Amino acid sequence: MPPKNIYTVSRLAFEARGAIEKQFSLIWIEGEISNLSRPASGHLYFTLKDKQSQVRCALFRNRRQQLGVEPENGKQVLIRARVTLYEGRSEFQILVEQIEPAGDGLLLMQLEALKTKLRAEGLFDDGHKLPLPRFPRRIALITSPVGAAVRDLLITLERRYPLARITLLPSEVQGVAAADRLCQRLQQAQQLGTIDLIILSRGGGSIEDLQPFNDEQLVRTIHACTVPVVAGIGHESDWTLADLVADLRAATPTAAAELSTPNQAELITQHHQLQRRLADALNRHITNRQQRLDHRRQRLIHPEERLNQFRQRLTHQWQLMKQLQQNLVSSCTNRLHRAETSLLHMAPSLRITHSRERVNLLNKLMNQHIATGVTHRQQQVGRAAAALTVLNPLATLARGYAVVRDPDTQQVLTRGEQIRPDDSIEVQMNDANLNCRVESVESMDPS
Repeated sequence: MPPKNIYTVSRLAFEARGAIEKQFSLIWIEGEISNLSRPASGHLYFTLKDKQSQVRCALFRNRRQQLGVEPENGKQVLIRARVTLYEGRSEFQILVEQIEPAGDGLLLMQLEALKTKLRAEGLFDDGHKLPLPRFPRRIALITSPVGAAVRDLLITLERRYPLARITLLPSEVQGVAAADRLCQRLQQAQQLGTIDLIILSRGGGSIEDLQPFNDEQLVRTIHACTVPVVAGIGHESDWTLADLVADLRAATPTAAAELSTPNQAELITQHHQLQRRLADALNRHITNRQQRLDHRRQRLIHPEERLNQFRQRLTHQWQLMKQLQQNLVSSCTNRLHRAETSLLHMAPSLRITHSRERVNLLNKLMNQHIATGVTHRQQQVGRAAAALTVLNPLATLARGYAVVRDPDTQQVLTRGEQIRPDDSIEVQMNDANLNCRVESVESMDPS
């Protein structure tokens, strides 16, 4: 009996790990994220599941920082990973290397990137959008010839505005060839030359179903279209790039037909209102004209009566003119009398007499003033002469006094200490000057 090949648990886990990693090096796995865990280490742990199975996943911190995509619970993703076995617990798991959105998520990501690109080029700017005609005469419908969308459009257009001529340009609205076919129909509508408005429409659907209306070439064709385009694609919650670039976006095909055309019932109501307003205005105008005519008829006067009125007015004006003439003559006569009186008062002989009398009076007053001034000045001179006589130093010298001066400086010497023996002095008397030499100086007791 051959010896038993007994594995330890560690050996089994090690060899199983090697076999798994050899069989599955790097693979792509699609599934839904659940049980997401965010420990303090910065690593992420979660479960990737589908309807039947699930597997544990680990996203280490260094790879997480490089991805730029953060996993979320419930998100459908496509994962590139290495399959391995965690030997510590012998648990099967995958090590995440790359994460991308899967299914609708991937389409949405691509759609958002294209949307950002086209917006940066200005394709969605309001300045490029054309105004819709108020009363379109011919409308082109670009949609599927079968289905609810075309039926809703035709019913709504017939109900609201049957005057418009409808041109159906059938096209695929789903599938690989739909975008190219839609572009061809748009170009065909422009080439007809008689189309006033284009309605681009289809019913609702998934994001994959609406993908032709997110085609870049279709968006650029709508942007370059010279005819206004109304987009009525899907349901109210659906949106496509064709909605953004169209001149007007409607929530549904029915809404597109309603926004593109006026309401026939409202137009009829407006027409009746305008008719009533026109009739009322016309009646008011006729009434006003009739009243003005009656008023002018009442103002008509017989020619003879009008002639009498003019004659009376002429007589009145003539009397008024005569009265004014008399008043004017009387006023001029009064002014003449006043001027004559004024001239008499201003006669030159009278003014000369008055001036001569004034001159005589002023001459008399001037002589009196001069005489009074002379007398006053003589009195002042007498008083000044008496004062000068009292203050005259010569009068003092006449009484026997003398003035002693320094002959060089002519300074008056008043004290003995200013003079020394042998000094020359000058003595002024009343009638002579003496040049003397001092022999001696004797001090006197002032007391």
